[in-house]
Amino acid sequence: MKQEAAPAHESIIALMQEAHHGETPSDVIRRKAKEVINKHRHLWKGPPFCPFALADLEGVIVEPAPCDIRSDGRIFPKGKDVYIQYNADQSKERINFTICHELAHTLFPDCYKRERRRTPAEKAEWEFENLCNIAASEFLFPEEEFSFEIGSSPLGANQIANIAARFGASIDATARRVVHLSRLPACVIFAVYNEPKGKAVTSLSVQYAVAHPEFAHSIHPNLRINSKSVANRAYAQQLPIGSSLENWYIRGKWARLRVEAIPLPKFESKETAHLAILVY
Repeated sequence: MKQEAAPAHESIIALMQEAHHGETPSDVIRRKAKEVINKHRHLWKGPPFCPFALADLEGVIVEPAPCDIRSDGRIFPKGKDVYIQYNADQSKERINFTICHELAHTLFPDCYKRERRRTPAEKAEWEFENLCNIAASEFLFPEEEFSFEIGSSPLGANQIANIAARFGASIDATARRVVHLSRLPACVIFAVYNEPKGKAVTSLSVQYAVAHPEFAHSIHPNLRINSKSVANRAYAQQLPIGSSLENWYIRGKWARLRVEAIPLPKFESKETAHLAILVY
């Protein structure tokens, strides 16, 4: 029996009412985020691009949550005002992304029908939250300035760390944006460390990967990373290290890749990734 497709999220359906011909949901949300940026371009400068300032320009009140809200942040209407509240126990970089994510909710026509929180949920809700993450990335890393920063050449681990600091963002969010806007195909791998068992010497494995559309290889979850990779040294020393030309065995074939590795502070990744590995 043919399985029925999951129903689209109501907010995505509302968003697509504003789509131009041929636009996908991600196209629409990126366009609307850029329209907000362009509206305030003469007042909102960076990097870093302050999310608090952008929210203020949009008439949204931002404050730390007065209690445990069981999420990174939330947005809700109160009287004639709109509030974003965030979990103040997060890192500064995570707070910046959280505010951008919550502000992204205002791009949806039905934003104020109910309180929104960042929580895991079913597929439709995940797709909705992913669109908010896309808009958040547009807010935190405006394309014009970010593209100028990265140029057309592959970036090393130290450069990514420096750009993350310059934009007031986490390493993982910065690496994702680099892959999205780079002119050269690359992939950022988020890896986890597990204590070796028995005679095993490999302790790093792929949790998930985000690739440029033209990246030639398919990096799959649970791929074991060679113990001689620079990634292991970066994790052991807790320092950005690169670049290194390495042979990786991927889906039955050898691939020659340049590898850069950057440790992730534990608080930066909700998915518990320990290392960001840039390969190209």
